[in-house]
Amino acid sequence: MSEEERTEAKTPAVTRKLEGETPEAKPRPRRAETRKLDPAPDMSAPDMSAPDVAAPKPTPGAVVPAPHLGLTRDETTWAALAHASVLVTLILGIASGGLAAILGPIIPALIWYAYRDKSKYVEEQARQATIFQLVGVLGLYALALLGALLVAIGWTVSAVLIIVLVGILLMLVMLVVTLVWAAALVALPIVQVVYGCYAALEAYNGRPFRYWWIADLIDRYQAQS
Repeated sequence: MSEEERTEAKTPAVTRKLEGETPEAKPRPRRAETRKLDPAPDMSAPDMSAPDVAAPKPTPGAVVPAPHLGLTRDETTWAALAHASVLVTLILGIASGGLAAILGPIIPALIWYAYRDKSKYVEEQARQATIFQLVGVLGLYALALLGALLVAIGWTVSAVLIIVLVGILLMLVMLVVTLVWAAALVALPIVQVVYGCYAALEAYNGRPFRYWWIADLIDRYQAQS
């Protein structure tokens, strides 16, 4: 046996454990990713990012037209003031015991005269307001004077007839008549003021307001003339 063979025989055989094949890594389960969706665009609102869309800008100092008849705010304001002057008529009447109420219709008459060649709308509304207030004041005067005369006569007659006991029944009738007359004196100015203020509101909104009976009276007069 050679020297090399004896050396190999003495050297113990070293055995190595072979490493097994590396197992394939199992793939991790993929989680479903969630993504926040962008909110849906509001189709009702205009797209301000578009170059051809511009927000309307109000013009400072511009006169806003009335919603009816193509009137300017100046026209509707003066027409409303002509109707609302019935408040001045009421104040003058209360302050003077009814004597100075006749001066109230001068205000709408001046507006009527000032706008007779400028605005047909203001002219028509101021003319109606003038006649309405004038008729109301004259009607109140007539109611006060004639009513006072009739009440005085009625109470005098009832006082004379009380001797024959007929006057007692007549006095009860005159009491009712007097109360109705006094209520009418108070209610007539109030109704006139409320009606005039309603006309002022309608005129300020640019509507062609017409007083009951007064407007028809004006139309008949114009048709005859």
